Formats: sequence, structure tokens, C-alpha cells
Amino acid sequence: MAELIVTLSNGRTQRHPLGPLPLIIGRERSCDVFINDPSTSRRHARLVPTPQGYRIEDLGSKNGTLVNGQACPAACLKDGDQILLGSVVVTFHGAAPSSGSVVIEDDAAGTREARYVSRRREPVLPQRRLQMIYELSERLTTLRERARLLEDALSICCEVLGFERGAIGIRRPGERRLDWPVVRHLHGAEGELKISRSILNRALEDGERVLFIEGAHSDPTVSIVQQGIRSAMCVPLLHEDQVLGVIYGDRLSSVEAYEPEDMDFLAGIARQITIGLLNTYLWEEQQQMVRLQQELQLARRIQCGLFPRQLPAHGGVQVEALNEPGNRVSGDYYDVIEAPEGRLWLLMADVSGEGVAAALLMANLQATVRLLTARCADPAELLAACNRHVFANTEPAKFATCLAVLLDPVGRCIRLASAGHYAPVLLTGAGQPPRELTGESSLPLGVVEAESFTTTVAEAPTGPFTILCYTDGVIEARNLQDEPFGKERLLDALSQLDDSRPREAVRVVREAVGRFTAGAPHSDDLTVLAVGVT
Repeated sequence: MAELIVTLSNGRTQRHPLGPLPLIIGRERSCDVFINDPSTSRRHARLVPTPQGYRIEDLGSKNGTLVNGQACPAACLKDGDQILLGSVVVTFHGAAPSSGSVVIEDDAAGTREARYVSRRREPVLPQRRLQMIYELSERLTTLRERARLLEDALSICCEVLGFERGAIGIRRPGERRLDWPVVRHLHGAEGELKISRSILNRALEDGERVLFIEGAHSDPTVSIVQQGIRSAMCVPLLHEDQVLGVIYGDRLSSVEAYEPEDMDFLAGIARQITIGLLNTYLWEEQQQMVRLQQELQLARRIQCGLFPRQLPAHGGVQVEALNEPGNRVSGDYYDVIEAPEGRLWLLMADVSGEGVAAALLMANLQATVRLLTARCADPAELLAACNRHVFANTEPAKFATCLAVLLDPVGRCIRLASAGHYAPVLLTGAGQPPRELTGESSLPLGVVEAESFTTTVAEAPTGPFTILCYTDGVIEARNLQDEPFGKERLLDALSQLDDSRPREAVRVVREAVGRFTAGAPHSDDLTVLAVGVT
């Protein structure tokens, strides 16, 4: 897309994409392109799209309109033209004059190739061309999108080296093949640009520079002769031992052939383009990291927004929960839902994967659980209904472990069912060791549509007790030696409790894991839910 880049007198820049409608440029706020600079008239100039391209027209401004340093009441614009509106510089960038596709053509057997220059031979340039490369350096290495860099680079080659046809090929990361994002035919000829495979392979595989001149002592490839090429150059884009791509340019009608100095000059330009490409790759990686961080922040907001905002604390029931974020977003989920007759649903789940996808599946599971707990009175029945929903609404690779506990504090009854999740731990304090409430564990939710689940019934102690549930972020937490915390260390830490209240249980788990990891990063969330009955 064509655009204007406005550089204000204070150095700041603005970008304005161009479309099919005329634009008014000026200091008046109603202008399509508003320029807040006193040297610019209120309605300074107008940009008009025409069949021949964009046309700039001065609207009787006080300081006039200059195009490439020349006063112009009206002028048709070319890519790269600089327009001066008072002290404000406006650069016009348009689409390539004409484009096409690149076809790699095999040469006939037995033909001799064009002359090549080894990558080890440094370019030899006179002072004037070294100065020109220096002047072009900023233009070619400025941080910007790759497409704009390559368009500008090929425009420079057409301007300073007289390419009548040209193309820049870029290797895909980790692949041998080339993409051809920029192809140029300056005489308006649409269609294919054919390049000799032997020339291209030598540039790509060996990093050599090639120069073909019609009438030279060495014979050209057949494909070059058949196309009527008078002179051609192909130069690799080199970074250390890697060939990132190539620049190709030729002349069909010009009587002037390229000289070895032209090829060396193109090699010097190619070095600047390579620096610009590397800057672009770094910029793209940085943008990808920014997008990833934004995605992780979104996933974290989704995850945290689904945890219960208020935990029950009445009728002899105390609830304590911990979700300590790791360095990635997980699909951990816990919930405490009040049921009829003073009972409580305790839910703990862990969705496979990480990031936004896991957080969204967690949100879906949370909504399903909230809906179904109002209808179900049995943990196995609840998990079966959740399983059918997850199976029907997620791809096969996505699943979730889940623990459902229905606690009756008055009747002192614990009913639980597990879909591949860790068994909860029963704590009674008073020197009694912690005990896992084990039962029959089924496959995780979403793996098999017709999976069956079993409810295990346990009689609760007559005195105070706490049920502690957790996700794999606890027992899989690793220390600096990459050892997992493990279930034995968890049970050992809980066995030291004299007080079985939920707050103490959660505190002990957090401190034990913290001591064990001792500065190692937490890759997963540390999620614990403890519900105590007095």
C-alpha cells in the first residue's frame, strides 16, 4: 500500500496510508493529513490519485511545495520522492512500478556458465562509490518492516545501477528454498522473470558473485541468451557463513554493460541490505515477544478472573487457597461451591497445555462445572457430565485432570471422584500423619467420551480436619539440580503440622516448596486448596 511518511521539524514522524480518495494536507485540523507545524499553510497541498499514480498539487500555500528540491505547483510522484511543505519533509512511498514472478530455469547440458567471483575476494571500489554506499547505509539499515526494506533496496539498485529488471530472493528460515517478495520490471513488462538455475545455485550454495556481459570471452548460459539479456549480475546476501538470499538485476535494452566495479558496488549494497535484514529479523522477534507477553497477560487475567472471589467461611468451615503464578500461564483451576443442606463442592483441575488456549479451556470447564453442580448430587455423575462436554467441545489433544469432592461437614461424610487427578490429602493434626484419600481414578476429562467414573465414600474424623487438594505445580516444582519436589516431600512437610487449620496447611506447603526450589524458576503455577472443618 502507498503511504506518506511525514517528518516534522522536531524530528518526529507520522505515517499516513493512501487510498483511492484525494487527501488535503495542511495545518488545519479538518485536513485529511494534519500537520501541526507553523511553516505549513492551513490548507497547503492536495494529493490526488490518478491512473498514472499519485499527483501532488499546491493549494496556494505561503511557502510553496517542493518536490525533490524543485518548486512544483503540481507533479506526479514516484516512489521515494521527497516533498517539502515549509520545513516539513514528506516522503512518498508507492507500489512498485510493475511486478511479476520469478521462474528458475534449467540450463541446457554442456553449456558453459557466466563468470563467477569467490566470496573470499573482497569488493574493490573507488572512493566515490564507497562514499555512495556510506550515504545509502542509513537508508538501508533503518529499522522497519522487511517488505519496505526490500522495496527500497531494489529501488536503490534500479536508481544507481540501472536495473531494468530485478528481484530480491530471501531464504526461509531453516529451508533451502527462496521467496521472491520483490520483483521489478521498470519498462512495465508484466509476467515472469527467468533466472538461470546455475547462476542462482552458485550464488546460494557457494556465496559467489556473478557478472554476465554479452560478448564476453566466456559463454553465457543458454537461458540468458534466449531472454536477450545484454548484461546481468547476481550477488548473495551474506551473513558470516550463511547466505540469506540474493539480489539479481539485468539489462535488456541498454547498450552499456555492467563492469566488474558495478558487481563489487552491488556487493557493497548487499552488505548494507543484509544488516537491514538482520535488524528486521531482530525487530520481528521483539514484536513476537511483545505479542507473546500480551497473550500471556491476557491468559493470566482469564485464569485469575475465574477463581472464586469470596471463599466460604461459616458454619464451622474454613477455606484457604493459593495460586502462585509460575513463569508461564497454566490451566490450573480450583473452586468452592456451596450446595444444598450445608454441603460444599470442592473442585481442583489442571488443563493440559499452557497459554491462552489452556486458559480458555479452563474458563469453559469452570462454566460447565458451575452449571452442573446445581443439578448433580454425586461426584462421579458430575465428572461424567463434564467429560462429555469437554470431549464434544475440544480437539483430541486437549484434556483436563479433575478432582471433585462433595463435603458434608454436618454428616461428616466425604464423597470424591477423580479424573486422573492427584488424590486429596486428609489432615487431622494432633500428631496424626497425613492420609491420602485414594479411590478409583479414571482417565482425564475429554479423552474417552464414554469414560466411567466412580465415587469413593470416606468417613470424616469426628474432630477437626482439613482436606488439601493441589495440582502438579506442587510436586513437579524443581530445584537447581532439576529434581522434582515429589509427593513424599509434600506428605513429609504436612506431617510436621501440629495445627490442621487450612491456613497453616497452605503456608507449610508454600514454604516447603520455596525452600526446596531455592531460587530455581517456577515454570508452573503453585495451586493449593485447603478446606477445614472444625
